[in-house]
Amino acid sequence: MVIQGYAVCSCGAITIYTNSGDFSCKKKNLHKFFPGIDLRRLHRYPTMDMCNHCVNHYGLDLCGCGSGEDFGECTNYMDACKMPMQMLGEYTRVVGKDAWIA
Repeated sequence: MVIQGYAVCSCGAITIYTNSGDFSCKKKNLHKFFPGIDLRRLHRYPTMDMCNHCVNHYGLDLCGCGSGEDFGECTNYMDACKMPMQMLGEYTRVVGKDAWIA
């Protein structure tokens, strides 16, 4: 995975753009998912007012059910709650088995 740049959203999330997809998380969780990342060395895209983290609830640190709750703290008790919405190197979002998009 090659990091191409990043953007900060007014919601407080950071989206990292890679050659294998876009991955978002709260700023406080950035080094958990991208240890050793130095944002000063990456291309910064313009600040956003809406991002996948706050609008679509796509995030490495968010519940897979789409509630927008932190992973592991959601109380919807759905099968999708057992996985995060995004996982580096595996998938960029959780979708239903009958979804029109993969």
